[in-house]
Amino acid sequence: MAQTVRSASTDVAPVERRIRYHDNLYFQDGFWLTAFLVAALYLILAAALDAAGHTENLSVVIPVTAGAFALGLLMSLSRFDGFFALSHSMFVGLAWILFSMARVVPADQVSPFLDSSNISELQARVYFVLLRLLDWVDAAVSRTASADNYVFIFEICFLVWWLTYLGVWSIFRYGYTWRAVIPAGIVLLINTYYAPQSTVGFLLAFVLVALVLLVRTNLSEQQLRWREDRIYFQPDIVWDFLRNGILFSALLVLMAWVMPGLGRNPQLRALLAPVNTTWESTAENVQRLYQGLNRQPSEVVSSFGNTLTLGGERNVSDSPVFQAQTLQARYWRAVIFDTYDGRRWLDTADGTAQYDAGEIVPVPSWRARTAISQTITLLAPVGTILFGMPDVAQADVRINAQVRSQPGAVPISAATAPEDGLPVEFTMIRTDRDLFNGDRYLLVSAATEATVRDLENATTDYAPEILDRYLQIPVDFSPRVTEEAQRLTAGLTTPYAKAKAIESYLRTIPYNDAIPAPPPDADPIEYFLYDIQQGYCDYYATAMAMMLRVAGVPARTASGYAEGIFDEESGLYFVTERDAHTWVEVFFPEYGWIEFEPTAGESPLDRPAGEDPTNVDATAGDAEPTPQPDDAAAGATPPPAGREDLPPQFTGEELLDGPGAEGGPVTPWWILLLALVLLIPISALLVWRVRSSGPTTFTADLPVLLYERMERWSQRLGLPVRVDRTPYEHADTLSAALPDASPLVRDVTDSYVRYRFGGPAQTIELEPAAGGEPPLWQTWRKLEALFWKQWRVVWGRRVLRRSPEP
Repeated sequence: MAQTVRSASTDVAPVERRIRYHDNLYFQDGFWLTAFLVAALYLILAAALDAAGHTENLSVVIPVTAGAFALGLLMSLSRFDGFFALSHSMFVGLAWILFSMARVVPADQVSPFLDSSNISELQARVYFVLLRLLDWVDAAVSRTASADNYVFIFEICFLVWWLTYLGVWSIFRYGYTWRAVIPAGIVLLINTYYAPQSTVGFLLAFVLVALVLLVRTNLSEQQLRWREDRIYFQPDIVWDFLRNGILFSALLVLMAWVMPGLGRNPQLRALLAPVNTTWESTAENVQRLYQGLNRQPSEVVSSFGNTLTLGGERNVSDSPVFQAQTLQARYWRAVIFDTYDGRRWLDTADGTAQYDAGEIVPVPSWRARTAISQTITLLAPVGTILFGMPDVAQADVRINAQVRSQPGAVPISAATAPEDGLPVEFTMIRTDRDLFNGDRYLLVSAATEATVRDLENATTDYAPEILDRYLQIPVDFSPRVTEEAQRLTAGLTTPYAKAKAIESYLRTIPYNDAIPAPPPDADPIEYFLYDIQQGYCDYYATAMAMMLRVAGVPARTASGYAEGIFDEESGLYFVTERDAHTWVEVFFPEYGWIEFEPTAGESPLDRPAGEDPTNVDATAGDAEPTPQPDDAAAGATPPPAGREDLPPQFTGEELLDGPGAEGGPVTPWWILLLALVLLIPISALLVWRVRSSGPTTFTADLPVLLYERMERWSQRLGLPVRVDRTPYEHADTLSAALPDASPLVRDVTDSYVRYRFGGPAQTIELEPAAGGEPPLWQTWRKLEALFWKQWRVVWGRRVLRRSPEP
């Protein structure tokens, strides 16, 4: 690390010298080259942020960066102390950022300020930015959504200002290059990872410039040291170092680019699991506060979270996510939401449960359900979330899930009932490790087979807990939407008829996933239904669920993926990022949660009509009923009187044979432990061979090699190696501590001195002897044995000194 050093031309006291810019070694050699590299470093960062495409007008970060660099450089050259420099930068930076942002505010945005007060246009633009910042702070405190991109631009400019200013200050005032490179590099990595547009080229350029800057500053340190030691070097050595540094940096970047990553390492994934969980929560908050930003169509699939905010444009790609092998498919659910606060959905389930691989989950025993198995093969990383058809009752991987008790039902008889006797419902299913491309798991779900007739004839005997939770509406819910829901459901008597009426109405609204985010003061549902009259699945599902709640029908939203594209040749469903979807689930007593599809961009969800028992062939009554297993009959609730035609309840007996497929191979822990135990001695043996064996053919540097080893042994034995002593003085010190080794020490020292300082006329006997080794190497073997013997004595004395008194 570069440090401030005493100038040869002055003798200033140490405290005073710390604020003298000309004492910094970077000002003694190549100041302008270092300044150019530092400026390029931060301008690359600013250009990458602008090119990422997060939002419009982010190009203001470039003049902000230039201003921060200029101020930081001038302050580094000045005699001001750190406190004044930092406080001065705070106010100057804030003024420069506001001035730069004022230039990109449209004139129509500031017209209210100009009409209501006698201020200049520049002041009005600045007031506009400050007002938007206050609104954003209020949204953050009240935990509501915000789609204000001006605040994002301001915060990015503020961040880059301080990164640039402090980086320039660190380099040119104190010579700390790493303190400048690392923070900027972290910001650039995050930007590259989340940028809607690729910025990999800027990352490569940044790495190259950073490595060249490190080479340049390291060379400055070496030049200073060479001058102090009076070592001659060519004045143009700088360009040789830079040329080689650029070549080395390019090679290093190329190697890092082609090397495989560590993301699939299970130990590393387990280590980073707590960090990933925290990061997912942070990412949800970021998406809530910056809804107006463009999103990245990344190949890495973002995890679903506990919130769903109604935001702006939805950027998705055709990148594959997974393929599924199953008999039928419609939705692959990831999370369900129960509470709507006016701008976003929340999953408020606070219970957790764990189920081992193959364990049967006590899901509700709804009617008209059948067991459907799905084999999911991932084609992209998905985090820890498991996608599957509702309701997942068994898996061949361990389940860590968010759960909620399901009132108004009994658990399937094939599972062990919970302590409270109520079945569980998954609101989000996770496994205990991250899932990556190529991973595979199998789920068995209790999929619904309810017909239109079943749902039309379903009772409305809702459990009180269902009504309390799934009829929730915000206090200030839109009267206009309420009136629309009442109009659509007027005269309809069944929940199914009301759901179909609202679903049909919403499917007439055009689909568009490139809509702008609703304004902060607008109701998202009104914005969707009446203002822009177009939207995507989040808006369709929200409108239908809330209109059903207003009409007295329990409803909620769920997010995951639509069924994808079915390939008839392979029999697989292929699901891509574009299939990410949100739909509506409506509760029907005895049948559970039933899906509805209000989104115009999706195919309609058609169910079989069902048979009317009055039209069934009379001969069907002579047929003997299919016998049910005894356990199934015992666990099922008999149909109510007068409703003997109801479909049977799902008991889960099909799950007793297991999930039907084995999971991925799992390496037992003891195999990993055994491999580690074997690896340690093997590594130690290799190290010993490298350190103890020597060259047998090429021996040109053998005297230097052995002399350096002898110095290291001196340090291990507690003998100081001082730089102001000659090799023979070192040898005398070592010989005094080891009299038996004195002749051997002298031989090694003599060979080193002759080789190092004797010139070409001196010759050293390095040819192999009859035993195949040079005489000097044989001398070293004898000397090393004495070193080991003395080291054991010294180590034993240290241990005895540390032992407590009896």
